[in-house]
Amino acid sequence: MLFSNSIFVAVAITLLASVVPVYCAKIDTPAIKDSTILRSTVSCANCPESNCYKCTLGHEQTLEANTGGLAFIQSLIGFHMPVDASQVTNCTIQIPAFTTQHEYPLTVVVSQAAASDWDEDTVDGENAPAPGNQIAEAEVPAFANLGPVDITPACQSAVNGEFSVYFGSKTDHYKFWSKDSGNPAILHINYNEA
Repeated sequence: MLFSNSIFVAVAITLLASVVPVYCAKIDTPAIKDSTILRSTVSCANCPESNCYKCTLGHEQTLEANTGGLAFIQSLIGFHMPVDASQVTNCTIQIPAFTTQHEYPLTVVVSQAAASDWDEDTVDGENAPAPGNQIAEAEVPAFANLGPVDITPACQSAVNGEFSVYFGSKTDHYKFWSKDSGNPAILHINYNEA
């Protein structure tokens, strides 16, 4: 019995030594661009031709989201990951604090954008990438901010390290600080490095 245990231990040590070590690492990276995308059937006096779809809001101090109705508003946030998408084990996004407290619970939804080749100077409701499938939903209690949200599918499907996500709402309107305010959304990436 002692002989067979010794062989088992020797085989196990040999197998473990032959495996290429994989180290888990973590990196945080800020959003490289963001914009509020406004789609509304009402007139917007501050937009070209008073057409809400033509508003370019990529350099505002805040981002917004709304449930819909007469004004469907989403926040579009773009990232460039410093690691290859195939290395990502999981990632979360942390948006800045809400600009005002909410007296009622809030449901935030996150969807992956169909593309990431948009520009803050020109993106609007007419040319913004289409929202894709919802990848996350988070309940925010009254008088609280949104915590980190798992968006691993978006990170793992990044093209050349780039991807974008939409923040929307199921229940209410909310605003949070944009990168132009000095408070960009932060991507927390856990990844494998050989």
